Amino acid sequence: MKMLKPFVVGVVVGASIVIATCALVVCPKTVPQPPTPQVPCSACPKPDALPDSTVIVFNDAPDDTVVSIAFGSTSMITAASWNFCNDGSAPSCVFPLKSRAIQPLPIGSQYLNATIVFGAPTVGCGSTKAELNINNPIWHDIMDVSLVDGYSNGIVIEVTDTSGKTKLGPPIGRTGNDKVFGLYPLGCDICVARQQPSCGMSPGKDGCKTGGQYNPDVPCQYQGPATFGGSTIVVKHVGTPL
Repeated sequence: MKMLKPFVVGVVVGASIVIATCALVVCPKTVPQPPTPQVPCSACPKPDALPDSTVIVFNDAPDDTVVSIAFGSTSMITAASWNFCNDGSAPSCVFPLKSRAIQPLPIGSQYLNATIVFGAPTVGCGSTKAELNINNPIWHDIMDVSLVDGYSNGIVIEVTDTSGKTKLGPPIGRTGNDKVFGLYPLGCDICVARQQPSCGMSPGKDGCKTGGQYNPDVPCQYQGPATFGGSTIVVKHVGTPL
């Protein structure tokens, strides 16, 4: 699973997101590089008077599909957290989803660090991915659509928060995505270039966003306006573009 890329604080910021620890007396609003967690932050006070973020997976395609979700090492949510996963003891959550059906992902106030793919039994090379860092107690909700490991289908992330409604993606195809908001183009692991590409891709810049790694002309990620939740997120499978 691709780790989220570092970005400076602004409308779009990426970071290697980690959850807070209760060793902190107060979960701060802004931490440029949060410490590695020691224990879950369930007892830390919520810094903003906002509801917890919610996540819904929606198959808005004409055919039934399978959803696979892989979890980051710091995620407080795992496959064992949900009873709809085919195997709660597995490292990933896999479940079928019929056409036009939804599946809420219950997270409460817990931190979710996850990568979601449609139409594949595992999260790996060759798949379009939705990447989520949600309900982090010391940072903002951060999300993106990623073609860094390959392209398979169309994914849209729709997020509603205090700034309004924002759409990330979908890709228009395997290539030609350099102007798509909230999306990492094919193999472009630092947004503006393929610096250390995975899945057998070669380094280069063709097809990537332009500008600098920390200030691309079109952002590859979206950061919510408030720390610790407050977002409603719909991860939508829209099929394969023509």
